[in-house]
Amino acid sequence: MDIAAGAPPQPAARLAPVSGAWLVLFALAWFGFWLLVMLPGQFMVVHLASAIDPAEKVAVGSFLIAEMAAIMVIGVPVIGWLCDRTRNRFGRRRTWALAGTVVATAAFAGVGFQTSLRGAAVLLGVVALGQASVLVSLSAIIADRVPPAQRGRASAAMGLPQVIALAAGMIIVTELVTGIRASWAVIAGLALLAPLPFLLIFEEQAPSEGVRRPRMWRWRPEALRGYRDLGWAGISRVLVNAGNLVGTTYLLFFLADVLHLPRPESGLLVLTLTYLGASATASWAGGVLTDRWRARKVLVAISAGLQAIAALTLALVPTWPSSLIAAVLLGLGYGLFLSVDQALLTDLLPDPATRARDLGIVNSAQHLPIAPLVGWVVLTVAGYAELYIAAATIIALGGIAVFRIRSVR
Repeated sequence: MDIAAGAPPQPAARLAPVSGAWLVLFALAWFGFWLLVMLPGQFMVVHLASAIDPAEKVAVGSFLIAEMAAIMVIGVPVIGWLCDRTRNRFGRRRTWALAGTVVATAAFAGVGFQTSLRGAAVLLGVVALGQASVLVSLSAIIADRVPPAQRGRASAAMGLPQVIALAAGMIIVTELVTGIRASWAVIAGLALLAPLPFLLIFEEQAPSEGVRRPRMWRWRPEALRGYRDLGWAGISRVLVNAGNLVGTTYLLFFLADVLHLPRPESGLLVLTLTYLGASATASWAGGVLTDRWRARKVLVAISAGLQAIAALTLALVPTWPSSLIAAVLLGLGYGLFLSVDQALLTDLLPDPATRARDLGIVNSAQHLPIAPLVGWVVLTVAGYAELYIAAATIIALGGIAVFRIRSVR
């Protein structure tokens, strides 16, 4: 179906409101997913890299994170297309979400037993494929099932568990289960159990009559019509997420090498909990406010501005008190971004037949290995101040890009 460039996406079919129980269990499913995604990038991979090769920990950690991101970039749109084409009694989204959960958690549990870069890389590649399957299927459920007036809250149910998963997971892997092998196994078990109630209790609606099985892409000029605004939203998401990851991925090394904290892991936990408390508050509030006002772009820009200021704070005032202030600002900005940005993307999907594929393309671009590449280059030729200036610049560009969108507020 062809839509004029810049025109609003087609209105969604009338959808019944989802219940509070649906939102809670949907959030629990995302909690399991975010355990697998957030903890490796924030702590577990760099911790593993330090054990595999202490002298080359930055290079090893950057490679593993970049490898997972690259596999996501390739896997997400392909799995999204397959998910859109799937037809079975259990449900196309539930099928791919459940399969991806099993694959990802099984491989994740084995990562902690690896003592070589090769073994860790192979298993983390399998984890990334499972993550891709869960990401595209759960994301598409919002567009399939949730009416526009509830999409901010559904997006908060997607984003808020990211905050909770990182907080709970960091406590587990830094304070309760500190062994590398045990920590990877425990997180895998929790991530396997969390989505089961949602996936097994709530039945999935079949695709509407007349919704075709999509081709991977229609290589004609008109096939791109209607995707202009979705493209700008995707660029904004890529830049904001990349800048955020540039600032947070190497925070453990910043605390150890710049602030010289005696226990950088404990300092990272304090900053993470501060960040996540602010993020949780902003995520829920952002979901409610964007549903009430139906304002998406301005809230995304505000979220980017807060995160850019946080990164500049670390660059210009590298002290422990300023790090706490930066954690609050970064949390408020990213929490707001989590809920509003997903609602914005869902509103801009132009074709009901290709929701998982289109979200997959946006989400795969989000996983381009920008952060580890920027981190590796900057820390090779400069220092942490320059790293956080780069992070602030990338985030600010993401906030500016959102104003190129025309069809929604």
